Amino acid sequence: MPSVIDILLLLDQESVVQSVEYRGDPRDAVLREASERWKGLALREIPETEWDFGAKRMRWKNCYFEFDLFPVTASLQCVALRRENVREKLMEAVLDQLGESVELYSADSAFRFANRACKQMLDIPAERDIEGQKLLDIFEVPAEYSTNLTAMRTRAPVRGRFDSYKSTTGKTLTTVNYAYPVVEEGRLLGCVSFEWDMGMVQTKMRELDGIQQILIRRLPSPLKTPRDTRYTLQDLVGSSPGLLSAIELASRMAPKENSVLIQGETGTGKEIFAQGIHALSPRRKEKFVAVNCAAFPESLIEGMLFGTAKGAFTGSVDRVGLIEAANHGTLFLDEINSMSLAMQAKLLRVLQERTLRRVGSTADIPIDVRLIASTNEDAFKLIEQGKLRKDLFYRVASVIVEIPPLRERIEDLEELTWHYIGENQPAARPIERIEPAFWQKLREHDWPGNVRELFHILSYAVNASEDGVLREEDFPAYFLGRKEGGRAPRRAEPDTGLDLRKGLNALVRDYEQHVLREAYAACGENATKTAELLGISRQSCQYYMKKYGLNR
Repeated sequence: MPSVIDILLLLDQESVVQSVEYRGDPRDAVLREASERWKGLALREIPETEWDFGAKRMRWKNCYFEFDLFPVTASLQCVALRRENVREKLMEAVLDQLGESVELYSADSAFRFANRACKQMLDIPAERDIEGQKLLDIFEVPAEYSTNLTAMRTRAPVRGRFDSYKSTTGKTLTTVNYAYPVVEEGRLLGCVSFEWDMGMVQTKMRELDGIQQILIRRLPSPLKTPRDTRYTLQDLVGSSPGLLSAIELASRMAPKENSVLIQGETGTGKEIFAQGIHALSPRRKEKFVAVNCAAFPESLIEGMLFGTAKGAFTGSVDRVGLIEAANHGTLFLDEINSMSLAMQAKLLRVLQERTLRRVGSTADIPIDVRLIASTNEDAFKLIEQGKLRKDLFYRVASVIVEIPPLRERIEDLEELTWHYIGENQPAARPIERIEPAFWQKLREHDWPGNVRELFHILSYAVNASEDGVLREEDFPAYFLGRKEGGRAPRRAEPDTGLDLRKGLNALVRDYEQHVLREAYAACGENATKTAELLGISRQSCQYYMKKYGLNR
C-alpha cells in the first residue's frame, strides 16, 4: 500500500512556496525530490499539479491529496497536504456491498462508520453523516443490554444475541447481533458489530444457494457432491411473472420438508423443478429417484415401486423398489394421476405409515423420503373426475407449484429460443440471425407440447438452416402446415397422391424412409443428431439407416 505522507508548504502573500516540510512518513523518494523543486513557484505554477480550492483537493500525477489552507502570520500562510486514504475508501466500498448491517464504534461508543445496509435498516438517509453520534442517541436500548456496549465493557465477543428495540426514527427492529471488541496492547480501541434482520437472512440464503449451485456445476467432478440430478432452478429459462412466481415459491419451499405437488402440462419442465427443489434441500446429498408413473403398466408398477421378494411369483427375485432406493432422499412421482385408484391407495398407506412391504414379503421396511409429485392436469379437476384420490392429494400437496404453459408466457419465447441456440449451435454454421417471419410463426402457435415442443421444432430448424439465418422455410413441413391454434388442417378429400393399392405396410415403409432421409439430411448426415431430432435412440436410428441404406 502507498505510504500516507503529510507535506507542509509555507507560502508568502503571493502564494509562492517559501519552504517544504514533511510531517510523517517520507519514504516516497520521487515525491520528496519533486516537491523540493516547488520552492519559488506559485501553487498554480507547480508542474504536474491540479488544485481544486473549492473541494480542497490536489492532484500530482496520479496521486490525490486533501489539503487545508490557513494563515501563520500576517504575511505567511501554510498548506497542509495529506495523501488521500485510498485503502479506507476501498474498505468502505466493500462494507457497503455487504447485505448485513455493519457498525464501527470508538471506545467512547461514538459511531465511526455505518454501512449502507445499516442505514437502510434504521431508515436513515444514505447521505446523512452520523459519525460522532453516540450509540444510545441512535438506538433506544438499555445500556446494560446493548450488544456493543456489553462487548466493550467485558472486552469479550458477544455472539448470536437476539434484540428487539426501536431506532430514534421510530422503526421497530428485530435482529440477531454479533459484536467484537478491538483491543490493542491492552487498550480498547472500539468495537465492530454485525446485525441481521429476517429480510437480510433470507436474501443471504438465496445468494448462498446460488453460489453453491454455480460451484457444483463448475467444480471438477471428484470434488462435487454425489448427485442424481442434472438441473437446478437456475437452469429454468424465462422472466415472465408466472414462471418467476413458481420459481420463487419452489425456492422458498425447497429447504423445508413439505411434500410438493408440481402442476403443469406435459413439456413445461416439471422434472427440472423437482430436481431444483431437491438440489436446494437438506437431502441434496442423498438420492433423487424419478418415477414416470405413466411409463409402467398397471401389472408392473407395484413391483417397481415397492420391490419384490424372492418366491412371490414365478421368477421373482429379491429386488429393491424405487421408493426404497430413494430412502433418505427425494422421490419424484411424475404424473401421479396416471396410477389407478387402487395403486394410489397402496401408495397412500406407505406415505402415512412410513413403511413398505415388498411384493410377496411380510417384513416392514422403514421409509424416510421427501415426496415431490406432479400432475399434467389441474389436480382439483382430477379429484372431481375421480382420477385422483382426495386423501392422496392432501398427503402429497402440502405446497402446490403451478408452472404456466408456454402459451401463457409467450414473452419468454425469445429468451428460450436464443438459449436453445446457444446450447446447440452447429459448429460449421452457427446461427447469427432470426428473420421476423420465423418469430411470427413461433408467436402464432399455441404450443400444446410447451417448451419440449419448442426445442423439438428448433432442433429441426437449426439443423435445416444453411447460412446461419433462421427463416420460415426452416421449420419442418408439418409445422408449416398447421393453422393458428396448433391444429392441422383437415383434408376435404383423401390424398390422391398415394397409391393405396400398394397396401398399408408398403405405404408405412415408404413414409418411414422419407422421414428418415429428410431428418438425416437436415442434421448434416449426423446419426446422433438425427436420433435426437426424431426422438429415438441412436441404436434404433442406426438400425433404420442400415435398413434403408442411408449409412453407405
